[in-house]
Amino acid sequence: MALQEIINQEIKEQGGMTIEKYMEYCLYHPQYGYYMTKDPIGKEGDFTTAPEISQLFGEMLGLFIADILLKNR
Repeated sequence: MALQEIINQEIKEQGGMTIEKYMEYCLYHPQYGYYMTKDPIGKEGDFTTAPEISQLFGEMLGLFIADILLKNR
């Protein structure tokens, strides 16, 4: 049974579905969920996060937070 059929069946049985439940199925269903069937992050995935590109991202974020904390003493 495909994910669409699972979702359709639940809608028939329950009379509707919240967006939260729909997204849970789409992202985390054990057999068909996006994050359960592949690793979307990284060079072979769909997108790369800034920390994977460079350590500089984390360092700049840390400096930004430290600057704000020092200015708001």
